[in-house]
Parts: sequence; C-alpha cells; structure tokens
Amino acid sequence: MVEPPARRGPDEPTTDANLAFVQRHLAHRHLQFTPLASWPGHRGALTREAKRRGLTVREQDKSMYFFEAGRCIGGTVGLISTLVGYSAARTTRSKTFTKDLLARAGLPVPRGRHFPATRLETAVSWWAEQTTDGGLGEVVVKPADGNAGRGVSVEVRTEDQLRSAWQRARRESTRKQVILEEQVRGVDTRVFVVGDSAVAATVRVPAHVIGDGSRSVAKLAEEYEQARTVHKYLSSRPTFLDVTLLGRRGIGLDDVPATGEVVFLNGTANVSQGGVTVDVTEEIHPELLELAVRAVSAFPDLRCAGVDLLVPELGSPEDARVIELNTSANLSINQVPGYGTSRDVAAALLEEMQRGR
Repeated sequence: MVEPPARRGPDEPTTDANLAFVQRHLAHRHLQFTPLASWPGHRGALTREAKRRGLTVREQDKSMYFFEAGRCIGGTVGLISTLVGYSAARTTRSKTFTKDLLARAGLPVPRGRHFPATRLETAVSWWAEQTTDGGLGEVVVKPADGNAGRGVSVEVRTEDQLRSAWQRARRESTRKQVILEEQVRGVDTRVFVVGDSAVAATVRVPAHVIGDGSRSVAKLAEEYEQARTVHKYLSSRPTFLDVTLLGRRGIGLDDVPATGEVVFLNGTANVSQGGVTVDVTEEIHPELLELAVRAVSAFPDLRCAGVDLLVPELGSPEDARVIELNTSANLSINQVPGYGTSRDVAAALLEEMQRGR
C-alpha cells in the first residue's frame, strides 16, 4: 500500500499547490475574511445592476428578463443566462463530452476515462493497469454529471479507496457514469469569462485550519467556521469535515497541529463544502486568462461561463489543465470573494447583453 504523504511543518518545502498557496497568500491573514453583511445572491446582483442601468426587470417562475426601451435584451433561467445557447447548456452538463471537445480544440485537460457505473470491475482493472505502467498514479473519482463537489473523491491510491470512492460518485450521478482522472496538482481557479474577455479570476481553496500548538483540529475547525460568519455568502454554506480523507493523511480530529501547520479539512475547494475564495485577477498569468477564453470559444453558442482550471503556479501557464466549464456558474464566487477585491461580474454580464441586443 502507498503511504499517505507526511504532514509538513510551516517551514518545510512543499510541492502541494494548495498548501503553498495558503502559506504564501493566506497565512498572514488567516481568518481575516472580507466582511460581507448582506448579499442578494446571483440573481439579486443581476437585478440590482439592471435597475442601476435603467432596465426593466420582469420575472416569470424561475426566469428573469431584462428590457431596454421596451425590448427584451436578455435574461436568465435559474443561473443560466441567455448568453448560453441551448446546445452549450446541455453538452457542458457532461464532463466527459466537455473534456473531449476541449481536447479536440487543443486545450490541456486531465488524462482519464469514464465508465458506466455498473462497470466497477472494468474500472478497477484499467486503474491497476495504468498504475502498473506508471501512468495516472493518484486519481480523482467523480460523477460524470455531478456539481458543487458532491461525490468527488481525491487522492485515491489503493483499490479499497477506489471501490469506496466509486460508490460515492455513483450515488451522485443521475446518468450513472463515473470518471477516473489523474490527480492534477494545482490550485482550483475559477475564471469568469464574458464575451471574449476574462473578467475575474478567483482561487478556491479547501477548508483549512492553521495550528497553534495547543488546540485540536476539531477546535480549530470550530474557530474557522465562526470566522466565516462575517461573510454572508460563505457562511451560508457549512464546512464539510472529511474524516475519511483526514484519516488517510494520518490526522484525527483530536490531534493538535504544530504552530503554523496547515491542515485541510476536506479535499474539495467548492464553496458548498466550506472552501474559501481569493481574488487573484491581478496576479494570474495572462496566458491562463487566455486559456479560459479559448475554452469558452470552443463551444460555438457560448458567450459566458465559469471556467475551472487547475493551476500549479499562478504566475505561469505551465502544466495548467482545464477541468470543466460551468454554464450555470454563480457569479458570487468572483464578485464577493472571501479575500481580496470584488469584481463586478453582474455588470459585465448585463453589458454583454446590451451589446448583443
């Protein structure tokens, strides 16, 4: 059995992108979230911006439409705007199809394969063959049509872990398909693309605590959760404590991390699982922003999307991968980050609708 990675102290070098990001960008301001007393949400932000522009807003069931001088210029159905064509909305629901289309467009995507949920033994055999050949190594197991990080297992190294992760992914897949994919080392970066421009970039980091040498992981997690309450958007999504993943890393909730030691509470950066968001629009390499724009342009009827990248180093495009496109991306991730500058995605979306009227 492959042993889990050793726990690292605050001064030890690391190749883990999330850990390096926390140490470089967040350790000095840990728990100092940007206060956000209220937030109208994705649709509320669009409504507010539309009214600021003098547009008329009309709602119908879960739909919302914007009118200028009596003419409809666009709208949304749920979180999907009229800047997203029907074909793009449907095809991007499939991570497998999206990945294939991006690869055909010459964009870097993770290696992997999808399987019907009934073909677990086939997947195990394929994984064992890949591992023996020195191929994938650690893998991510996820539902082919999941969202919000549900059903995703990371750092899967053994057959037992694979079988357990498979069942978790299968439960979350409506189409009953599961993806095995290489574990790409990088920070989860959401780039919001509108038209032909990347208007915002935000790194999402898994929920984490930083040790003080006296309190347990459980106590530090309570403090982390309390600190998030100053940010209305983040605090509405409770932190998920993944005790299984912590166990693989040799960490228990009663353990007392050393001063400065970073402990991640789960393996997904999704805000819905307790992750935090950090604006990096001014820091990210321009070629990474261009990569996100190219990913959106690979779909002929797509004029806006949240593009998820895994980026080993923000200052370099090297080894970055496009993970998926989200046509129902919540603009809150970029507009009201937990740390850093707010980016007015709502304004960019309304501007694009007015431009195309």
